[in-house]
Amino acid sequence: MGLLFILALLIVSWLLRTCAPVESSARVVTLEAEPSPPPPAPADPTPALKASLDDVAADGSKLTAELAALEADIKRRLAECKPVEPPKPPPKPPPVAQAPPPPPPAPLPADRWAQKDLTMLQGCWRLGRDTRGSIDLSGRSEACDIKAGRICFGANGGGDRQTTAICPSTGTITCAAPITARFGNDSTLGTTQPAVPCNPAKAHWNGPPNGMTCRRVSDTLALCRDRLNFEYEFRRE
Repeated sequence: MGLLFILALLIVSWLLRTCAPVESSARVVTLEAEPSPPPPAPADPTPALKASLDDVAADGSKLTAELAALEADIKRRLAECKPVEPPKPPPKPPPVAQAPPPPPPAPLPADRWAQKDLTMLQGCWRLGRDTRGSIDLSGRSEACDIKAGRICFGANGGGDRQTTAICPSTGTITCAAPITARFGNDSTLGTTQPAVPCNPAKAHWNGPPNGMTCRRVSDTLALCRDRLNFEYEFRRE
């Protein structure tokens, strides 16, 4: 019993030592480590970059050549293509035949002339043609270009007669006079007009009062002779 008791004490004592905290005696020993070697120098990227640049340049040259080949092929294909002709416009319909306009009424119809109808004279007429002649200018004579005359009538046979001459030294001479027309018993048409000054005033129209006697020739023409024995064609303007 005594041995068992001692053995039990020893076991309890061992258990107590195992479970009880024991202050450890820590001792730090510093060891001097050898210096580490320096890191290796970085590799030079220049050769790799140059090689990459050469590759890019080679690729660019290759692409340029391919582009030129494609452009040449496109031009060749365009040259081989025929242009598309635009559609032709539809044919125009044939022109519709139009009746010609009726001819204008005759200015000097025979029946109205025979009836001594002064109303057919209403309007303006051309008297004579452009010509060249001498004009008396205050005692001296000058060769001038004389334009065709003009007569304009109202409905009752009254109207105005005008003439124009262009002279080298005097210049343009214009004359205008009132005129009256009447039919005679011999189927002639007679006119009378007073003597009037012209512009410039040193020119006078035919001196004394003048007049004309006109005979119908056709539906469009009459011939008139004045008192100075000048003959004029009388036509509608």
